[in-house]
Amino acid sequence: MKKVITGCIAHETNTFSNILSDLKKFREMGLYEGDEFFKVFSGTRTIGGAFIEVSREKRFELVPTIWNNAFAWGVVTNDAFDYMLAKLLEGIESADRVEGVLLQLHGAMVSEKHDGVEGYMLEKVRRSVGKEVPVIATLDLHANISKHAVEEADILVGYDTYPHVDTYERGLEAANFMFRMLNDEIRPTAALEKPPMMPSPQKQKTNYFPMKAVMELAHKIEEDKRVLNVSVLPGFPFADILDAGMGIIVTAQNDKALAEEKAKQISDYVWSLRRHFLADVVPVEEAVKRAVEAEGGPVVLADQADNPGGGAPCDGTAILRELIKRKAKNAVICVLRDPEAVARAIDAGVGNRVTMKVGGKTDRLHGDPLEVTGYVKLISDGKFLRKGPMETGTVTNLGRTVVLDVDGIEIILTEIRVQPTDLQQYRAFGVEPTEKKIIVVKSAVHFRAVHEPIAKEIIEVDAPGIHGTRLAAFAYKKIRRPIFPVDPETLGISELRKNLTET
Repeated sequence: MKKVITGCIAHETNTFSNILSDLKKFREMGLYEGDEFFKVFSGTRTIGGAFIEVSREKRFELVPTIWNNAFAWGVVTNDAFDYMLAKLLEGIESADRVEGVLLQLHGAMVSEKHDGVEGYMLEKVRRSVGKEVPVIATLDLHANISKHAVEEADILVGYDTYPHVDTYERGLEAANFMFRMLNDEIRPTAALEKPPMMPSPQKQKTNYFPMKAVMELAHKIEEDKRVLNVSVLPGFPFADILDAGMGIIVTAQNDKALAEEKAKQISDYVWSLRRHFLADVVPVEEAVKRAVEAEGGPVVLADQADNPGGGAPCDGTAILRELIKRKAKNAVICVLRDPEAVARAIDAGVGNRVTMKVGGKTDRLHGDPLEVTGYVKLISDGKFLRKGPMETGTVTNLGRTVVLDVDGIEIILTEIRVQPTDLQQYRAFGVEPTEKKIIVVKSAVHFRAVHEPIAKEIIEVDAPGIHGTRLAAFAYKKIRRPIFPVDPETLGISELRKNLTET
């Protein structure tokens, strides 16, 4: 039985965050070593679960090294990155033989020492196993992919969806590619195109134009039997690195010229649609007014600038402040991370009232702390089993969790940041989302996987924060320039002015 090493070192790094991602935070979110991998992921609809399933079906031995639950915060410390990479390389080097390496990566990880972490990791793996051993990895759709990473891997398989409801399927695809390479059925060659674009996540959702049209073209190209995989990666704009932004990878069957041709075709098409990638959001005051005055609900207010899935602290108070000002009723905020407030509420006890400041304690970029008075409805350990379409079958831990009712506004206070991508994140704590007039989610797009079916209306809110849509306001120093939409000349404005002048 052929032996394939597997592992996951994944992180989406927001370089504008003031919170470093150290080893403690990786352990807090879930860091598994050796055979723990099988216990956690067997039977789940995850990438790890897919790798296990295919290895058993196709009869190759999967040897786990280290596996982390991907999360987002600030730059990864050298100690954390070095520890995880060492565990991966030790697993490779200690094996009696290695015939393949199958990884889950993110593509937007930045460490204190390395901007292009995935390229560096894949280079280290390649040096360890040699040129002839297949190296295949999955990538998040938000990967800021580099030429270096594409050159070091044999196949990189990016997610096709945002919200990411196809991670299991992409895991199956990558693992089946590994089986085919182990049996000399394919000889992949890849090409990368990186148009000068860095669209905000709000316009990356794949079931809406323009990304829907781009993905349709990608899938049309994949119908060509000479093409093994097409990965369109809009990128993660909150990482100030050279390779931030859009990347298109086409992997062909032993045909470099074909891969380059198709990657260029998609790149040109994306560029032609660039103005459709401009974000459109609603000011806080207007958004809350619309929600309060709406007939029926739920009306979902998406606080995308405070999205923990993109490295924000998940403790912004701008929308909560406006809800209180307008005396909103039958509302819920999912979630607001504030360990200090959680402890105060627990000390007060269920059924008792407490006055305290909530939120705004990580920085001053998401609103100031807000004093509230409410009664404690529920205290929980914060764990729930996911039943929705994302990471189905896994357990999510929010840390100690409290539901605080502030005059008709229920705040789900937690110790750990997790964006609401599963309705169990309400129901496990006694909140029925379908019965709410207003739902505030700390999320940009992932919330849509489970909220679109229940929402009367979704309003994307222009709240303050480090995951916001106003990219030109960010203090970039390393990104490619000029780049859309940060630089005016990429919008076509200068060309339009030139044409008008000549006319």
